[in-house]
Amino acid sequence: MANAEGPRRRMSHDARHSQLLEEARLLIREEGCDALTLARVADRAGVAKPLVYQHFGTRAAVLVELYRRFEERQLAVLRELLATAEGDLRSVAEQIADASVGCAVTEGEELPGVISALEGSPELRRVRQEADRRFSDACLEALLPHARADGLPAAAMPAILGAMGGVSRGLVAGECTPDEGREALREVIAALVPGGG
Repeated sequence: MANAEGPRRRMSHDARHSQLLEEARLLIREEGCDALTLARVADRAGVAKPLVYQHFGTRAAVLVELYRRFEERQLAVLRELLATAEGDLRSVAEQIADASVGCAVTEGEELPGVISALEGSPELRRVRQEADRRFSDACLEALLPHARADGLPAAAMPAILGAMGGVSRGLVAGECTPDEGREALREVIAALVPGGG
């Protein structure tokens, strides 16, 4: 029998999956990563626990997927901003810094808990390595035209990624403002491109 609001419609698998991930993200934001269980996600979404288990199987799978989605959004933002960069190194460095800080501000409350909860997970290590490689490749593509003919030093991208991680942690801890983080990253990125100044 239909309720007063009309017949209930089943969500598509993809729509339900997205809804469950969003409930997990909000739970982590509101109560911290330790509060995340598949049962709590089911309660928040108003669905039976077996449905959540069908979508994810384990708590770790939810966390890995949340991390993967963060990294996908960060890469999409980076590519979008780089498409608007002017032709000089300073502009490219600025867009890379803006992408990093913007995503850290947007996801900053949840992401450190997700990473911490997955420390030591082989799946997270693989996902992080792949995400770092894709992000680094996008940055390199934008930075190489501004470098000397011999390119960037081998340690440049790991140093840039390390600086991004440090600024993200500083933002979450309240040790710096987004503007301070952007400026620091712009300077680090520009300094690591030989011949770009």
